[in-house]
Amino acid sequence: MKYEEWIGKTLDISDSMAPEQLQKFEALMNGDPGSVSDGSGLRPGAHWVYFNPPIPQADLGINGHERSSNFLPPVDLPRRMWAGGTIKFKKPLKIGVPADKKSTITKIEEKEGKSGKLVFVSLRHQISASGSVAIDEEQVIVYRGESEKGAHPIRTEPMDLDPDWRKSTKPSSIQLFRYSALTFNSHRIHYDQDYAREMEGYPNVVVHAPFLVLLMIDAFSSKADGKVISEIRYENRGPVYLGEQITICGKSIDNSRTALRIHGPEGKVAVKAEIDWVYSW
Repeated sequence: MKYEEWIGKTLDISDSMAPEQLQKFEALMNGDPGSVSDGSGLRPGAHWVYFNPPIPQADLGINGHERSSNFLPPVDLPRRMWAGGTIKFKKPLKIGVPADKKSTITKIEEKEGKSGKLVFVSLRHQISASGSVAIDEEQVIVYRGESEKGAHPIRTEPMDLDPDWRKSTKPSSIQLFRYSALTFNSHRIHYDQDYAREMEGYPNVVVHAPFLVLLMIDAFSSKADGKVISEIRYENRGPVYLGEQITICGKSIDNSRTALRIHGPEGKVAVKAEIDWVYSW
């Protein structure tokens, strides 16, 4: 299939930036929902719980994704995952200050992987408020074919970091439900165990890739000592399944960058990231 006509296609979404959504996000992340009011700033990554279009139920396919999008290309591969991205935080988004998000398809690449054909769709999201860009984000989505019966994606990349600190956690089904609800994400692999196992061949439901990035940001922030994230670059290298204990690791690269990893109990990497930071004034 030729995808040239989809390059440059855009989608515009506006949001009132109501405080109730951020209050629920803070509850999910064990923050203080009571501290949120008009004028409150969003912590890094909280923008993902805004700008999610209300797709009618009748327009969803069996997997929970929109059956036919006017924005994303009609890739003839059944599995869609979040592969990675870059987020530049230029200024804080504020609760109660309306914001606009413009999404643009910047690149579409077809490749051959170990599991067969892959299609990578690169998007650029620019979120603006009060006349200037607050967040400039690049996102990569990967489409792939069905796995052979009995096969499923696993982590294979060895740990490559001697960390300065570690934090272990085990994402729960309650966290996955709440994150799906907050982001209006109806992809069934994240909450429907029978579907994930019987229809897509996973051993359990799959932890959302952006939720793993949020856990990394949260772990970094707990160690940051006045550091403010200006940019994060991340790659999802392997899945995390419900019930797995994961370890978030961090290592200082220099006086403005920190490398982050998430690995499973066997030591294989699930997410690689690098954070640029500055000291707050």
